Amino acid sequence: MSSNPFARCARVLATLGAGFILVSVALAQPAVSSVDSRYLLVFDTSSAMKSRVPATQYVVERLFLSMMNGQFQPGDSIGVWAFDRKLRQGQFPLQRWLPENAATIASDITNLVRLQHYSKSTSFDVIMPEVNNLVQDSQRLTVLIFCDGDGEIKGTPFDNAINTLLKQNERALSKSDETFIVVLRAQLGRYIGYTVNSSAIGVNLPGFPPLPAPPQPVTPVQTNPTPPPRKPSPPPVIPATPLIIIGTNVGTNPLPSVPPRAVLPNPPPARVEPNPPPVVESLSNSTNAISTNAAPPKIAEMQTNAPAPSGGPSGLSRHGALAVGAGLLVAAVVLIVFVLVRSRRTSRGSLITRAMKKD
Repeated sequence: MSSNPFARCARVLATLGAGFILVSVALAQPAVSSVDSRYLLVFDTSSAMKSRVPATQYVVERLFLSMMNGQFQPGDSIGVWAFDRKLRQGQFPLQRWLPENAATIASDITNLVRLQHYSKSTSFDVIMPEVNNLVQDSQRLTVLIFCDGDGEIKGTPFDNAINTLLKQNERALSKSDETFIVVLRAQLGRYIGYTVNSSAIGVNLPGFPPLPAPPQPVTPVQTNPTPPPRKPSPPPVIPATPLIIIGTNVGTNPLPSVPPRAVLPNPPPARVEPNPPPVVESLSNSTNAISTNAAPPKIAEMQTNAPAPSGGPSGLSRHGALAVGAGLLVAAVVLIVFVLVRSRRTSRGSLITRAMKKD
């Protein structure tokens, strides 16, 4: 029972132990929750709850030191209401959960419970309409109702089950000065679960189902899609002019082709005039005397196939002059041979004639 000093000491030790065990969990909390999660604590202030204030304070301390059984997230909102025949709001400012503020928030709430005026009876009808409105406006909502079990809850899908459990355990909890804790949970505008608990056993929180994934943005369908811009065609590749190196001059422009050398047709062979026979003077007194006054034969000019030399002031090139000189030399040799042969024939005739005359 709550009047037993050993029971009070055991509760204090259990609270301190829970706080030390869950310090590491508090340090591991993320910076800010991405889900809009709300917690609402509603306290019954009827006359029957006055003797249950210590039990109510004890269970509040355990919930906050355990970070609502490890389900608190930084940034979650915490609100406090009180009711009897009327609903009292605004006695406790809205709090944002931070692990380092757990002890302060728990102390402020337990002090508020202690300072309430407990009298008369209570009715759930003054709180359930407001709770239902809050359900519609919350992404996630957890409502904890601390009460004596007298009365009926209306407005949830679990009314019959909750009210049955309250009636079945009301006498047992009244004798031990323990408190009922009714937990309602809602997500996205509708209730998803409940539990009925006592301060002697502890609070069990039903789990939240996972939130649905956000809808993907719908891409509007274009009836006349704009064709993608055409890529400019690359410029034509111009082959590089081959590099030609001649001597020490380097150029990229090709040399002009050399036209084939024109071959001149062979001129007709030169006409060689026959050499006139040498003029031999008649023998005078002496038959053995041979006239040597004969005029030298004329040498006809010979035409060669060599092209006319060009360049130079004389009109003959070096090769042309050599060719002419060689031709003249050959003609001179032929003429000398011819003269010698002719002279021998003439000499023989003269000897025969002389012999005949001697006879």
